[in-house]
Amino acid sequence: MVPEASHDAGERYDAPRCHPETRKAVLNNIMSWINSDNEATRIMWLYGPAGAGKSAISQTTAEECYNEGKLAASYFFSKFGARQNKKDGLVATIAYQLCVSVPAMKEHIIKNIEINLNIFKTNIRVQMQALVVEPFKLMNSEHSTCSTPRLIIIDGLDECQTRKDQAEIIEAIAKSLSLIDSASFLRFLLVSRPEVEIRRAFNMERIASSCTHLALDDTFDPDKDIELYLRSNFQALKREHTLGSMLPVSWPGDEDIDLIIQKSSGQFIYASTVLHYVSDLRCDPCK
Repeated sequence: MVPEASHDAGERYDAPRCHPETRKAVLNNIMSWINSDNEATRIMWLYGPAGAGKSAISQTTAEECYNEGKLAASYFFSKFGARQNKKDGLVATIAYQLCVSVPAMKEHIIKNIEINLNIFKTNIRVQMQALVVEPFKLMNSEHSTCSTPRLIIIDGLDECQTRKDQAEIIEAIAKSLSLIDSASFLRFLLVSRPEVEIRRAFNMERIASSCTHLALDDTFDPDKDIELYLRSNFQALKREHTLGSMLPVSWPGDEDIDLIIQKSSGQFIYASTVLHYVSDLRCDPCK
């Protein structure tokens, strides 16, 4: 198990989140899909380039769904984590979280582990079958079909160590959902960069039919969100910085904001880096 991969792990206490009032269109799109009774598309692939704010959207969605009792599990891959960049602990981590978030599945998950003590040495598809599919089906047969949407988020799929493993995870999830009653409310939100192997996997016929795609592109007008993010954070900087009271009222000017937005090219990471740089308490933000 990889507890540090969960959305609420201590190691992720300062995880990126969507700034209030930003990314509303994207978040609303995701929540509408989660709450939809559309039985055909139970996988959403959210994709975009590096720095587009994918993980912030995943984190915010996870927290919102957790607060609403809709989050079943979450797993955030990270190329910087000794264990978070491998597939090995993925299903074990999801299974543990399911025991907590959906108590009715706990007995069935534990029973299947006891039946096969080597279950975590099997391939992803076998693990998903034993620790997600079968417990979910048994829970539904005992308690009638679950009517509350249950979301499993897997973020940073492209940061999983090998391309082969990335494709294997996508295929295993699609296969697992095909074995669960289509009326069930289990959903998977998979988030990554649009790498070639990942795109190929999602475009495979047996997967494409059960998946909807959501691209972080200009459709969602990121420049407006970046402007709101910048203005709000610059105001906070002027309140909290040790030299804040000495900063000009007009700082930063509209032309400065516009320049940062232009250079961001729709990528939040550029704007975030600029703010991090000028917020250094040991330096004058104007310089």
